[in-house]
Order: sequence, then C-alpha cells, then structure tokens
Amino acid sequence: MTAPPASASSDNYIRFTNDSGYFIDTCYTWKGPDGIESKNYCHHAKPVGTGWEAYFPAEATGATVTVNFTGSHSVPIYIDDANTNHCFKFTGVWPNGHFLRVQC
Repeated sequence: MTAPPASASSDNYIRFTNDSGYFIDTCYTWKGPDGIESKNYCHHAKPVGTGWEAYFPAEATGATVTVNFTGSHSVPIYIDDANTNHCFKFTGVWPNGHFLRVQC
C-alpha cells in the first residue's frame, strides 16, 4: 500500500510584495492531478507598494509562477512544496528588477 501524494491545504498561499519600480504580473500554473490546469490564473499590473496572495488549490502539489516585470523581462519561480506558505518581495528598477524570498 502506498500513500497518496501530498497536497496543499487551501489555506496555504504564495504572497508577493511589490517594492520595485515596475508594474508586476504574476501567472500561476498549478502542479497536481489532471484537470488542475483549469485553476490557473493571473494577477495583472500590480503597482508599486502593493501586496497580494494566491492560495494553492486544495489538490495542488506545487506551482510555477511566471513573474513579468512589465516592459522589461519575465522570470519563473518554481515551488515544489504546497504544504507551506511562500513569500517573495520584488525589488529593483529598470532594467534590474528581481525577486527575493522573504520570511512569511
């Protein structure tokens, strides 16, 4: 007998704070069982000085978050543990926007 794969609690989240000189888009591609892709979505044009969260779907096992520093570049964030909260801060100004993992 094998245990089922671990999945997230829908109370776990990915939190972002924008302290950069960019508008930020974050798009979520959830990892998990077939059909979870129907729960993918984006937050668009989050301005400087704001924060936002994306909650893991209950059946998620992880996520790939594509971060777009509007007018500049995009970077992926890979999350393989949906059983905890993950927090990030965006910093920098054109052309050097980047993200930092921070304490939740």
